[in-house]
Amino acid sequence: MDTKLKSIKPALAFLSFVLGVSLLLYSGAAWLYLFTGTSSSIRSNLADTFRSDYQQTATFRSMISSDLYTLLNYAANAQAFSSVPMAEGDLNLLYYVEKNNLPLASNTYADLSSPDTLPEGYNFLLTFNGSTASIWKDGQELDVYGDGVYRGTEWDWDLPGYEVADIPVSAYYLDTVVYLAAAENPVDYGTGYGPYGVVRDMAAVRTLLIWLLLVPSAAGAGLLVWYILWRKYKQRADQAIAWFSSHIWLEIKLLLLLPLVWLWAGSIVACINLFVGSNYNELLWCLATLLPLWLSYLYLNDLRYNFDQLHTHSFCAACVRLFRRQELGWSVQRRMDRRAVLQFILCVPFFLMWLARFPSLYQRYYYSLWPLALAGFFLVGAGLIAAQLRLMTANRKTSADMDRLLTHIESAGAGRPTGELALPEDSDLREAAASLGHMEDGLRAALEEQMKSERTKIELIANVSHDLKTPLTSIVSYVELLGQEEGLPEHARDYVRILSEKSQRLQTMVRDVFEVSKAAAGNLPVTMAPLDYAKLLRQTLADMSEAIEASPASLRPRLPEEPVWIEADGDRLYRVFQNLIGNALKYALDGSRIYLDLTVESGTATAMVRNISRDELPQGVDLTERFVRGDASRTDGGSGLGLSIARTFTEACGGSFAVQTEADLFTVRVSFPLTDRRPAEEPPAA
Repeated sequence: MDTKLKSIKPALAFLSFVLGVSLLLYSGAAWLYLFTGTSSSIRSNLADTFRSDYQQTATFRSMISSDLYTLLNYAANAQAFSSVPMAEGDLNLLYYVEKNNLPLASNTYADLSSPDTLPEGYNFLLTFNGSTASIWKDGQELDVYGDGVYRGTEWDWDLPGYEVADIPVSAYYLDTVVYLAAAENPVDYGTGYGPYGVVRDMAAVRTLLIWLLLVPSAAGAGLLVWYILWRKYKQRADQAIAWFSSHIWLEIKLLLLLPLVWLWAGSIVACINLFVGSNYNELLWCLATLLPLWLSYLYLNDLRYNFDQLHTHSFCAACVRLFRRQELGWSVQRRMDRRAVLQFILCVPFFLMWLARFPSLYQRYYYSLWPLALAGFFLVGAGLIAAQLRLMTANRKTSADMDRLLTHIESAGAGRPTGELALPEDSDLREAAASLGHMEDGLRAALEEQMKSERTKIELIANVSHDLKTPLTSIVSYVELLGQEEGLPEHARDYVRILSEKSQRLQTMVRDVFEVSKAAAGNLPVTMAPLDYAKLLRQTLADMSEAIEASPASLRPRLPEEPVWIEADGDRLYRVFQNLIGNALKYALDGSRIYLDLTVESGTATAMVRNISRDELPQGVDLTERFVRGDASRTDGGSGLGLSIARTFTEACGGSFAVQTEADLFTVRVSFPLTDRRPAEEPPAA
């Protein structure tokens, strides 16, 4: 489950980023349009939808004013109406009208003359006495007219009776008395628009505003916080998208830029028309702005991660690479000839264009000097083409000679017999061929001299080592016999012990030098056979257990339990790891750990020995060369042949040997290819 969650986190982080930014941009644009593209009355009406008391809204005041004028107009001309133009069944709004002290219309028998006599559930009362109106809400009288000036704002009551009024009191209203009472909590009577309709519309608009403005803003902010917390996972998603986009040809990306520019242009124009011209027909275009926005993000993300690879992931570049690979299979002469022909072909269209235009230009400028100039251009073009053809012929000869010269150099480098390279007298590369011949003779002579010197040195070392073996064996034997003599003084026994140690060391050194010399001369005998690499390492560790236990460093082997089959000489490979482990035990930092690992990967088994050196390791020195030591100041009696012997024996067995030093970390890798061969089973004893 954890693995699945980790794999889906980049997608969730990227999705939260896209949705968060999109919602914030959408809600931000909506808030901006609300405050810049709408009037103050619309904003006030929208704010009213969040009021808990619908009687405090401009919509309610407008409705009450409209109902009052409806009743006043009815009272002024009742004979023109077949019935009262009010919803009699809507008991959320009670009314009573009288004309000349006579009842004219009513939808209630309740007493509406005073706020104290209102029925239960009604907290709003408006009375009109023929000239002015009075309003009570929750038993408190409201200041209806203020300073007596009607300004027409959403907070003014649109009623007759202002002192400085745009709405004068009609003479028809003078003998009319109207009472209007509104319910505190309207209910649905199914009679159409009224107080309940105001409350219902407020709830609908409030819900719409919450889901269109508040919820997207809060959700966008929350998703953006989520993205910030998971931004490292979002970066992985960006990299995955960039990996996918890197496989799209550059030509397709450039082609898709055209619709992207078109989308941006349409979205920008639509936003200007909506915000400046209030053209709501452009709303869909404005909502589609997110499409070019995120397409642009994909382009920027691709440039961020794949900028250096844009030219490689291209159809044209692929065609060029394909042609280039095919061209590399040609000889140098063919490549140069093709390029010269291409250069000539590219120049011909310009000449043909002038040639095609010559007749029309000649007729047009017949009576001027232009025909002579055009004829001159024609002759110059023909001369240039002739010169191009001549140069191409000369370059072709030179490219043929260069091809022969390069073939000669390649053969000489491969050690094949070449003979003398003879080029024509007029060849541009004759001197270069002669210089190459002299250089080849000098290199051949120097190489023969070096090989002769190397053979002499190897033979000398081998002969000296061989000649030293017999007397050294005698010395070692006589020193052992001398050590067995009884009655020797104590100081004499010390001398014998020192002689024994030095003679043993000298014998080991002579043996190592002799074996290295034989390996350098190619005379080192090896017996190749299948063997278990892991078993050989365990055997080496078991044989060196005393030295391992006595060492101040601890050895940590990590070897597989199953067999690891390779093909090598077991005795030689045993000597390799005897030298490597002994070298590590001798020179590792006291108290540190030595690691011996055996790993198998891609058909190759690699044994690796790692340790921290006690002494500073030299930089830029090949420690596998003969007689090279890690610390020239050491006086421990090492010969400097341990790593050289290990490398020589490894390579003689068909393996690879590599030494790496990093600061004081010393690492040796001994690698062999795996084999399918297995050792032959011995026949059972009779």
